[in-house]
Amino acid sequence: MENKKTFGSYVKTKRVEANLTQKDFADKLYVTESAVSKWERGLSYPDITLIIEICRILNVTEHELLTASEDIKTRNQERLAKRYLSLIKKIKVAQIILYAIPIITCFIVNLAVSGKLSWFFIVLTAEAVAASLTLLPVLTEKKRGLVTLAGFTASLVLLLAVCRVYTGGDWFIITVVSVLFGLSAVFMPFVIRTVPLPQPFCGHKALITLAVNTPLLFVLLFTADIYTAGESWFLSAACPLTAFWLVLPWGYTAIIRYAKINGMFKTAGCLTLTNALFYFMRGFTDMVMKEQYKFGISFDFGNWNDYQAVNGNIDAIIFFAVFGLTVVFAVAGVMYEIKLRKPKN
Repeated sequence: MENKKTFGSYVKTKRVEANLTQKDFADKLYVTESAVSKWERGLSYPDITLIIEICRILNVTEHELLTASEDIKTRNQERLAKRYLSLIKKIKVAQIILYAIPIITCFIVNLAVSGKLSWFFIVLTAEAVAASLTLLPVLTEKKRGLVTLAGFTASLVLLLAVCRVYTGGDWFIITVVSVLFGLSAVFMPFVIRTVPLPQPFCGHKALITLAVNTPLLFVLLFTADIYTAGESWFLSAACPLTAFWLVLPWGYTAIIRYAKINGMFKTAGCLTLTNALFYFMRGFTDMVMKEQYKFGISFDFGNWNDYQAVNGNIDAIIFFAVFGLTVVFAVAGVMYEIKLRKPKN
């Protein structure tokens, strides 16, 4: 505490601001008026057991009482916190009213015009989608992002289901699978970060994300194949081509996350993998599509008139440019390793 006189003066000032006499103050603390007088005259301190109650009666913080000074920063923070909570409460009420008005209006109009509820459910589920993005985050206190994403996904699927019932058609399954895959591809990395994982899996979040999205991608392709009945391209074309290009994200993840080499070597490794796939890309695609195929890159920089020659020349430029970058990063990696191993003087 500060010296007794400063402390006493502070207590007296706050008592007067609270419109309390010494007797009123003493009665609230169950002490004698004489004791309060001694505090204010700087002759003694109150018992430490009374500190909390004194703070409550005088409407000050313990820090303010013990230092006998105003804690402006803390009071501003408390005031801002109260304003924020009040604002959040008003936003909740306003949103509930704004969502309730069109729902009630559409309910009445749908019944009055059709004699039954039909398109009203589309409005209801559409508002549920909007509310999942605006009202749900305000109402949620823990794991707000995860709850919001789950609410948005569920309400969106429900909206699609209601639209399917109202309009008919066979598009529901392919649409839902597409939506789920899109949401998973975008938000799965964030979901993995918020979900508690067993200890052995904690260091493999990127791998888990790929492991979840890869089968979802094949499910999407399978569903699309069923939707285009009679095509039967899932096993013959979609699977091999998709698996071919999935080597890229899986390879990048393996190199970047698990290779015990410096960043320059990792970049060179990723570029090498990219160039290897690019080299076999056209030949593999032609082979899968049962066309005449040839692996590698054919180019003739003296011929820029023929369509195929131009394509081959562009492929060659890209291939050699990436190869050059690979060499540059590999050399940089070697120099970095040499620098690390060089003994310091």
